[in-house]
Amino acid sequence: MSTKTLATFLILLSTTLAYGTQTKTEWIRFTSPEGRFSVLLPHEPKFEAVITDPQVKEVTNYRYTELEDGYGFICEYYDVSSTGADLEAFLDVTRDGIIRGAAATKVGEDKINLGDYPGRELALAFTVNNATNITARTRIFIVGKRLYSLTYMHLKDADTKLALETGTKFFSSFKITASN
Repeated sequence: MSTKTLATFLILLSTTLAYGTQTKTEWIRFTSPEGRFSVLLPHEPKFEAVITDPQVKEVTNYRYTELEDGYGFICEYYDVSSTGADLEAFLDVTRDGIIRGAAATKVGEDKINLGDYPGRELALAFTVNNATNITARTRIFIVGKRLYSLTYMHLKDADTKLALETGTKFFSSFKITASN
């Protein structure tokens, strides 16, 4: 996972997030046929193909973002040629790249799964614009030769109960829609 990927998110996030609170609205089911997943979100996300090497124009990562005042959702997937035999080691490397790329502090980590697919949940804290404290939960899963990364982030001083409910709704709604 490229450290530039999360750095780009932070730049995007820092220009979009402002102090505010999340309002309770009817969520929509977003489906990405190409990404072979669906998830509930408050609004239709913005799609972005991330190119790691502008010289080669090779797309390695696909990202959907839905950023609002005070909170944001990021759904990404990467097609990987090989994870190696040790999926846990691959998840370790991915976790380390996320933390480095976000210049984040790891607050917690749990091994999780999505059905039979291994994953991790990371609790992260970081600062944007030298003053805005952000709390984030990221879940990563390896499904065949695809890596999924889901992130819910919010202002650190957001309503704790609402933030927990929102994150739970987002993460529990994620479904793989086709075999990888």
